[in-house]
Amino acid sequence: MHANGTSTERLEGMLVPGVERAVGDVRRWLRDFLEDDPRLYDCTVCVSELMTNALRYTDSGRGGQILIKVFAAPERVRVEVTDDGGSRSAPRLRDPGGTEVRGRGLLIVDAMAAEWGVERVDPGHRVWFVVSGGR
Repeated sequence: MHANGTSTERLEGMLVPGVERAVGDVRRWLRDFLEDDPRLYDCTVCVSELMTNALRYTDSGRGGQILIKVFAAPERVRVEVTDDGGSRSAPRLRDPGGTEVRGRGLLIVDAMAAEWGVERVDPGHRVWFVVSGGR
């Protein structure tokens, strides 16, 4: 909190259609929101991976939508990606093997984020990550 009692955390959300071009739209929106924040690159890579997963594996990519929320504070940025459901299972880490082209998205998030997780929200999932470090 500032001395005047106002919070330094900022929140913004964006609802996008479940189409591939939305990934670029969200990256631009995130860049505008975080501006010169040193955590921008890690956040952009991670949100791109989570959006791609939502498009590829859930009803979000079959005519649905994706909800993105960003909570930015001096010590951390938390990003949430909520899909429309319809996947066969919850998102999870897996070993894609050396020759598979897909399956590395959550491995990338796991490597770049300080923490991440999955929450069941009816009818889909909210996958979130936190990138730590100060402005």
